[in-house]
Amino acid sequence: MRVLTRQELTATLAHRQGLITRWRATPQEAIKRLTPLQGQEARAPFVALAARVEGFTREQLERAITDGHVVKSTLMRLTLHVAAAEDFPAYAALLRHSRMRKWRASDPAIDAEADELARWFTTPRTNKDIREKIGAPDLWTPILRARTLVPLVQLPPAGHWGDRGRDTLFVKDPRPLPTAEQAAKTVLTRYLQAFGPAQRRDIAAWAGTAQRDFDFHALHLVHYRDEHGRELIDLPDQPILPADTPLPPRFLGNWDQPLLAYKDRDRILPAEVQPLQLTLSGDQTLTVDGRVAASWRVEEGRMLITPHTDIAHADLREEGLRTARFVAPHARAYDVVME
Repeated sequence: MRVLTRQELTATLAHRQGLITRWRATPQEAIKRLTPLQGQEARAPFVALAARVEGFTREQLERAITDGHVVKSTLMRLTLHVAAAEDFPAYAALLRHSRMRKWRASDPAIDAEADELARWFTTPRTNKDIREKIGAPDLWTPILRARTLVPLVQLPPAGHWGDRGRDTLFVKDPRPLPTAEQAAKTVLTRYLQAFGPAQRRDIAAWAGTAQRDFDFHALHLVHYRDEHGRELIDLPDQPILPADTPLPPRFLGNWDQPLLAYKDRDRILPAEVQPLQLTLSGDQTLTVDGRVAASWRVEEGRMLITPHTDIAHADLREEGLRTARFVAPHARAYDVVME
């Protein structure tokens, strides 16, 4: 069985994530390739796509959301994401199946409640409406229950650059859900296209499900090992890049997907960076040679970089200015500053 080095895995991840050569793609095409993008911070999907898609503009993603080609919803790990609309039913069905399995064990009326709520959500509802409909001693139990029982999407302008989550309207997505088996097959395929090769437990941790929710025999897979002897699975005919592939610096958004895609994150997070727990804080991160090396923010056109490792790179300033212009298009001047 072929053993893949950490450097090969890092280069392969950067390639599959569009972090070497930017793609020419629509927002929905890019998101389909990347898997749903973290949307807890409204601007994060925009920054993620700007790092990966040539010529990307805010207006392109906002138009895709308004036209229904991209939807915002609670998905993996019960957090907000933006997803390609055609793939949304698969992600929603897989995650609903995993959560409903637990609830059915203690609540035999759960399916009847889900059916009734699905009919209720054909009319757009606010969080206030949901709390009045589903009584609970705390604020968030009704919200999480509704989002589990019904495949809800947020209506625009939710998901737009300036979205602050106030008075968001939720409605049931009208498309039928696939079976749990069909959904798991689609999600496993998308995951491996975007993040493979990976361990089985990586996929489960990323999705927020159990390994048993995936039938790993439903797809023809190839097998590798990493330098620690851990088995990795992948789709056949997917490229594995050489260890010495040049990897340009890239400025990523909050909770960018590659940081959350693995249980063991050494291909994207060096050992010296992992104690900073950037996957919890959600800091915007900078990758150098394919791995997180710094955090960043933009203030009045100034790209402020906080290094966590050695970040010397010839293209760093150019990429920093590019990102600053995207985040703050109306600034009077731009600069890149190491803090």
